[in-house]
Amino acid sequence: MNTLSWNDSNIPHQITLENKGQHTCIEMRIVKDIEPEVIHLSVDWPLEILAEAWQGAAMPVSEAYDDGDLYSQVRVLFNLENGCVIWLVNHIKMPSGKKMSADRLAWVPAMHGKDGKLIAI
Repeated sequence: MNTLSWNDSNIPHQITLENKGQHTCIEMRIVKDIEPEVIHLSVDWPLEILAEAWQGAAMPVSEAYDDGDLYSQVRVLFNLENGCVIWLVNHIKMPSGKKMSADRLAWVPAMHGKDGKLIAI
């Protein structure tokens, strides 16, 4: 298992990579006010390639939507040879005032995050 480091030490989220046979499991623990959400994505890339592709930050590829109760944005975590891994960020303010996460990881073939956009490769 390999835990990746963020360039910003204030980011509490954790990303770990673990070999699972022919695949690598990306596990992300998103820390908000309400219990951490843990999301997973299995990809057909070796752990070493993913670790090399990690830039220490998530690159936004959409404008952030934020009305005070809902925050939503798409960010790229890894640009790889034939596609990218995106993180769909969704934070919801609960009636108590605390925030919860409802995020997702996804593989996007034939696209990369570049200059704040998703572009065809």
